[in-house]
Parts: sequence; structure tokens; C-alpha cells
Amino acid sequence: MAFHKIDSDSVNSITNQLDFFSIPPTDVSISSAKVFEILTQNPVETPPYLFKIHSSDNYIDLTKCFLFTEFRIKKEGANGQLVDLGATDDVAPIQLIGNTFINNLKIAINGREVFNSNSLMAYKSYLSHELSFSPIAKFSHLEAAGYRYNGDRDSLETGNGFKLRKAQYNNSKIVQCMAKIDSDLFCQPKLLISHCGIEITIQPNESKFLLISPTNVTKAATGTTAAVPQIKYHFEVVNCKLYIKKLSPIDGLALDIARKLEIKPATYAVRKTMLKSIFISQGHYQMNASLFLNQVPRRITLGLVANKDFVGDYTRSPFNFQHFNVREISITSNGRTYPQVSYDLDYKNDKYIRAFTDMNINSGFANTLEGNGIGYEQFKKTHCIYIFNLTNSLEDQGGVFDLIKNRATEVGIKFAEPVPDGGIVLIVMAEMDAMFMVDKNRTISTDTTV
Repeated sequence: MAFHKIDSDSVNSITNQLDFFSIPPTDVSISSAKVFEILTQNPVETPPYLFKIHSSDNYIDLTKCFLFTEFRIKKEGANGQLVDLGATDDVAPIQLIGNTFINNLKIAINGREVFNSNSLMAYKSYLSHELSFSPIAKFSHLEAAGYRYNGDRDSLETGNGFKLRKAQYNNSKIVQCMAKIDSDLFCQPKLLISHCGIEITIQPNESKFLLISPTNVTKAATGTTAAVPQIKYHFEVVNCKLYIKKLSPIDGLALDIARKLEIKPATYAVRKTMLKSIFISQGHYQMNASLFLNQVPRRITLGLVANKDFVGDYTRSPFNFQHFNVREISITSNGRTYPQVSYDLDYKNDKYIRAFTDMNINSGFANTLEGNGIGYEQFKKTHCIYIFNLTNSLEDQGGVFDLIKNRATEVGIKFAEPVPDGGIVLIVMAEMDAMFMVDKNRTISTDTTV
């Protein structure tokens, strides 16, 4: 039988099953690695929590920096003292509590601030994990950070996720969590070079933001329709530690790196995250706002929450991203509008398929075997999150920079019905390409400002 190639330009290939003479490479870069425990500089009873990682000859694996926490829930007794929960207490922490208990996260390296979440760290962590991780991850390693998958897609307050978290904290039991530090520089794979000191400052959220107690309401004494908590619950941070992985390269490699640092700085490519919130007053039918004035982001994520959820409401999750009868929503930048063909949304009649599809496309799950677990109906009820890709190719190519554009970026929203009483808050999370550099003197510099 005669065989021939389908095309003469096709390159020859031999199956690995017949490759008997090659040997796997040997890693000759690292001489040792250890995991260290770092305690807070101040007692956990007096936040914010400050961690200091002192400079040393070791390199730090930033992707393996984990925050260990222990939490419990207590309530105020008749005399005002804190007592343990009882069998009838209907209360649980919010989703992904190991990350979302943080209100503001600040990180400085050698005295230079490189990350500041602007008191929106809970929303940054929630959006990053909810949109980017598959249900398999949410059912496995994310449970260490306090994530419990919500089987009931109709409600964040009474679904299966709430019930599982509630069972964990019954009788004021102390619950452990372990979550990765969710910061830009800590999400890239390169080691932080030696002789870099890190300061991490964590400001926790208030209990009214962190706890959900859907049945814990009563009418106000004045006879108004306002609801107030019957029982005051308190979310307590019992313990807080940091675990970091330090590595020592072999001597020859360390000297080679030191010689190269004399010529040029160590560089780190990061996906810089910018966060902001915009209040939209009640009664409005539309809003337009400027988001950024300099570099155009490569991706923008938007979500709307009720103002009372944003500031903290014991009966509601702060992550109730509702549609609020949005008719059109768009981003304008560099002379273009995204999407180019405007959305024509009609949530009352279940017409929002383009926004739902774009959420999947721009989060990288469309036409793949994976997904983030957010269903079509769930998108309308609790996960109405819009993602806009602003790259030149409209593709989010991992590991590739986009050409930088310096223009103003604006958002525009039109509502089919007026904004409800109390107003709503627009949560904005933008991602930009950035470079982080460390020179031979361990001076920190970036191509953008924090």
C-alpha cells in the first residue's frame, strides 16, 4: 500500500510513544523552598491587619501567598453582651468569605504602594472568582475560601449555598478559611526577586455587609414600612495569618540574575485592576459618567446593585447584581462604542440574550467545554453582569499585550423604568496592561499610577 502526505509542506512528526531515547529535563534553578507563617503586627481585635514580609536573600512565590483566617458569628444578648448563636438563628456569611471579608487591601513593596482596592475589594474578589472559575473549581478548592455553590439559582439568600454556609457557623463554631491574596502582582507567575520587603494592610468589612439573615427583620417602631434587624449579629475575625512560599535559587543562577540586574531591571507583566463605584439617584432614566481619562482598559466589567445592598443590609447579599430594567448599556472610548450595535434589552420579556452571550464570550468560556456556572435565568435574577472587551481584536489573548490607547473612557446606561427608591450603585472593574519593574537598588517603578 502506498502512502503519501496530504501536502508536501506538511512537517514530519513521530509519535511520542516511539521516542525511546529522550530524557525529561532536570530543574537546576532552585536549591530549596520553604513555607513561612507570618503573623499580624497588631492584635486581630484592632483592625486593620498589617503583615510585614521582611526583605531577605530569598525569592517569593507570590502565587502561593495564602491568607489563613478563622471566623465566627455571635449575637447581642439581652444585656448587650455577645453570646453564641442558637438553633433558631437564621444567619450565614456572604459568599467567598475568605476573600470578601476584606473591605480594602493595600500592598506596598519597599515602601512603594502597588495596589489599592479603594474599599471595593469584596466586589473585586467576588467578580473575579464568580466569572472566571468553573463549577468544578467552585465545588473543590474554592470551598477553602468559603465558597459554597448555590444550587438554587433564584436567590442568594435562601439557596443551597446560604444553607451550607449557615450550617458551618451553627452555635458560633469557629470556621477556618484559606484564600489566595487576590492582587494584580500576586496573580502573575514570576517570583519576586530577593531583598524586597512587602507590607500588606487589610481593612475588614462591617458585619452588616458580611452577614445575611433573611428572616431577621421587623417593622420599625414608628409604624413606617422600614425594616430593622430584630437581632444584632456580629461577624468576628478570630485569627488571621499569612502563609508565604520562599525559594532559594542555586548560587550560580543568583549571581547571574544579580549581574543582569546591573544592566536592566526585573520586569513583571501584570493585568492591573482599577475599581470604582458610581451612585445613580432614584427617578433617573439614564446616566452617563466618565470612568477613566488616560489609558483605555482592555476589559471592563459592570454590575448594578441596590444602594442598600452596597452599604450593607442584614437581609440581603451585597452581590445581588440586578437588571433594574436596563434598556441600553455601553462603553464609549477612542471614538468607538462597545458594543458597536447597541443592546436592545427587555428583561420583562426575557430579551437579553446578547448581553448574556457577551458575558460568556468576554470571560473566555464561549464555545468551550467549560463555563462559570451562571445560567441564562440566573443572569437575569442575581448575576446581571456586563463584560466589555475593548482590545483592538476584541479578543482577550492571555499573555499578549494590546496596543496602548490613551483616551477617555465613558459609560452610558438607559433604563426602561425609573431608578427605584434609594438609588442604585454601579460597580466598575477595569483591567489594563501594565509593567512592574524592580531595579538593582530594589527601587519599584510602574508604567502607570496606582
